[in-house]
Amino acid sequence: MALIDPAQIRNVGVVGHGGSGKTTLVESLLHAVGATNRLGKVDDATSILDTDPEEQKRRITINIAIASFTHDGTKINLLDTPGFLDFAGDQHAAMRVADAAIVVVDASAGIQVGTQLVWRELDDHKTPRVVVVSRLDRENADFEQVLGQLREAYGIRVVPLHVPVGEHQGISATIDLLHGQILKGPKEPIAEIDKAQADSVGQFRQQLVEAIVETNEDLLTRYLDGKEMSYDELRDALHAAVREGKVIPVVATSSSKNVGYTALLNTIREMLPSPAEDTSIIGKSPTGAETARKTDPAEKLSAFVFKTLADPFVGKLSYVRVYSGTLHHNSQVYDAVKGETERVGQLFFLRGKEQEITDAVGAGDICAIPKLTATSTNATLTDKDAPILYDPIAFPPPSFSVAIDPASKADLDKMSTALHKLIDEDPSLHVRRDDATHETILSAVGESGIDVAVHRLKEKFGVQVEMRTPRVPYRESIRAKAQAQGRYKRQTGGHGQFGDCFVEVEPLPVGSGVVFETRIVGGSVPRNFWPAVEKGIREQALKGVIAGYPLSDFKAVLYDGSFHQVDSSEMSFKIAGSLALQACVKDAQPYLLEPIMDVEVVVPEEQMGDVLADLNSRRGRVLGMDGAGAGHQSIKAHVPLAEIFRYSTDLRSMTGGRGTFTATLLGYEQCPSHIAEKVIAAHEEKVEEGAAAR
Repeated sequence: MALIDPAQIRNVGVVGHGGSGKTTLVESLLHAVGATNRLGKVDDATSILDTDPEEQKRRITINIAIASFTHDGTKINLLDTPGFLDFAGDQHAAMRVADAAIVVVDASAGIQVGTQLVWRELDDHKTPRVVVVSRLDRENADFEQVLGQLREAYGIRVVPLHVPVGEHQGISATIDLLHGQILKGPKEPIAEIDKAQADSVGQFRQQLVEAIVETNEDLLTRYLDGKEMSYDELRDALHAAVREGKVIPVVATSSSKNVGYTALLNTIREMLPSPAEDTSIIGKSPTGAETARKTDPAEKLSAFVFKTLADPFVGKLSYVRVYSGTLHHNSQVYDAVKGETERVGQLFFLRGKEQEITDAVGAGDICAIPKLTATSTNATLTDKDAPILYDPIAFPPPSFSVAIDPASKADLDKMSTALHKLIDEDPSLHVRRDDATHETILSAVGESGIDVAVHRLKEKFGVQVEMRTPRVPYRESIRAKAQAQGRYKRQTGGHGQFGDCFVEVEPLPVGSGVVFETRIVGGSVPRNFWPAVEKGIREQALKGVIAGYPLSDFKAVLYDGSFHQVDSSEMSFKIAGSLALQACVKDAQPYLLEPIMDVEVVVPEEQMGDVLADLNSRRGRVLGMDGAGAGHQSIKAHVPLAEIFRYSTDLRSMTGGRGTFTATLLGYEQCPSHIAEKVIAAHEEKVEEGAAAR
């Protein structure tokens, strides 16, 4: 198969609010150009793009789906992305390798929360885009109203390029404002507009032409002088303006009426940038020096893995964007991240789950590689003699966590491996072991992300887990000095056990951990038993004394004791050290510390009052507020971890899904007495239950 010229490739992410019709749009495009022989439908679970069982059950997109096809000599790779915030990781991954975006807006709903969030993301990365107003056949659809909302929210750079002919069920075609033509289906003839139609869309054409000429001095001068400009001149100027983000065209579509797809395909081909226009791709050498590659199939190979699908039967499938050089089947590539060589067997172009085998993939194109052994998401594949590293995808931080326990012994044996595969597939998931609570914590962007991950563990990997709210990883500490004896004596047949030590504890500043010293005089405790005493103290500190949480920020001093020539042993002194610490702590004014999180909440200005009141109700200390752009405010606060386990869900409810937050551990502070008393009482009750069971 001949390589495709990068200038003839378009890599486009399809983004927008969840349920706005993104997948339906891509399915309809594939069917309209003859790339598929059936029109899949999301609501009927027959979509060729949403193939995951969870996607079919929920009727939403969860994973990136690639739809590759060729139309009028242009290779188009559409990356259908999730619209729901809980699965935003795949949206970030898709836009990391896309050169442009299609923002889908529902004609009956207008600008929604997901539209606002993705628009901010595209602005941050200066991504060229086109807006598609979808579902214009619906009764409450209004193209002009949506266009007005877009221009009011995002400025006059948003302009109509293709407007509908007719409305609601009577929509029949679109008018190309630039060319003055009526466009129907991809295989239907093009017609010129008459004077009446030209007059009816004159206002829209004026908006478009004015937006174009304002980006080009020569055209602006001619426009002001009343001179004519050719279609080719306006088209080329619009292409440059779209690439630079100075103009954002709007296209009208209706899936059920098969309207707007010729217009959209023309817009993708003529207005959106190709990989060839990004002449230099910047990466880093293994030494950290900045280096660049050209978008050229003859260059040294560099390719980026932006998605990994883990299948327990087929194996891994890696989605790859080739930035330079040519990727060949049956070849060797070098994983510059892990420093390992991988064998590339087959190469596929994807159309949902359909696979088209290819011998080679050139610069600018997107493909899939099955069964790579070590390579995972964010890897850079290169020639071994010319390695380069590309920046990893910036996945959204997790904001919702649960503790998970294996449902059975068999699940315990498989859980670790299954979790590793799950995270390889979705790096926005995080798994960690909490040393303080001895829990396995699974974190995701939102509650639905957790739910899907747990279902995948069961259905894909045969691992069933039980979920619960994580315990708060409190810590214990002391306020005062105290001394106590730890004495352990047990007589059995033969040698007995004897260990005796006197220990003094005193508080240290927060963050000091556990410090052990000795002040033995005269050999009351032989030197060879000192490490055993220290070990006993440190192990007991990890278990805690008053509430079962790690004890820290104190110094323990071994200053006296006694031993037996025959019965003393390391084990007996280890137990004695543990007993001494327990006795000391009870007289050292112990207290509980709770983790405090450094929280930043970004919310629309109109919801500031509700969010601030809620943070105060969670024992939060608001530090300040700053503007976050586009009518949003950033609130910074310190909030106890115990109060924000479900904050992700509550914040979305308060703000209609428009609020986001991040939280990082700031440190530990003394827990309020009424809360500490409950925690200590719960621990004592658990200890008593355990003793009774024995």
